[in-house]
Amino acid sequence: MQFKVISPNVESAGSSGTNPQSQIEQMLSVNPVFLFMKGTPESPQCGFSAKVTDILNSWKVPFKSFNVLADESIRQGIKDYANWQTIPQLYINKEFVGGSDVVEEMSNNGELGEMLTEAFPDMEITPPPPPAEVREVAALEASAILKENPEIRILDVRTPEERETACLENSVLLDQELVEEILDSWDPNTVMMFHCHLGERSRQAAQYFASQGFQQVYNVSDGIQGWSINVDSSIPQY
Repeated sequence: MQFKVISPNVESAGSSGTNPQSQIEQMLSVNPVFLFMKGTPESPQCGFSAKVTDILNSWKVPFKSFNVLADESIRQGIKDYANWQTIPQLYINKEFVGGSDVVEEMSNNGELGEMLTEAFPDMEITPPPPPAEVREVAALEASAILKENPEIRILDVRTPEERETACLENSVLLDQELVEEILDSWDPNTVMMFHCHLGERSRQAAQYFASQGFQQVYNVSDGIQGWSINVDSSIPQY
């Protein structure tokens, strides 16, 4: 993915002077797809900015961005420019598209693809694949799947304290550090199986990673409790 963070120091130089509206016009005039956001594409500083970055990445288009936290005049200036009081703000061909919810809706219904095609007429714009469906499997079926496919990553979404009480062999605790690693570097075709105590928390985690583009996601619907009852009685129940 190609993106570039526009430095406020660079953009404030030259003919635009210190007028934030002129700086904004300059940035938009030379960049077909531009995102005013909190933080950077590599390190968003709010969930809404992260969502729009993820959407643009999923369409595999180059874009540039400005971190409004680095320049208060631009942060307020872009709100005045669009008459829109929240960040992030996405622009395509200088046209204000919207914030994260609008961009997500337009990505889902195809309107964003049409605008990106106009912005990059020489590129083949391909829609991202739809989110995969989470496959719900009871512990007994999950055990059989793992025997045939031992390379499947087993992700435990419980607390460390629960894990000390009962633990599945070859599973790893899904903490924030691992979440970031998965999103940053794991292949979207990595097969993952999520479990918790009774299947609810792991279902939410599995659905989240499916929404992020992972294509082969399982949830153990009855959790480690079902595993203890139907697969391995040596695992303590709690």
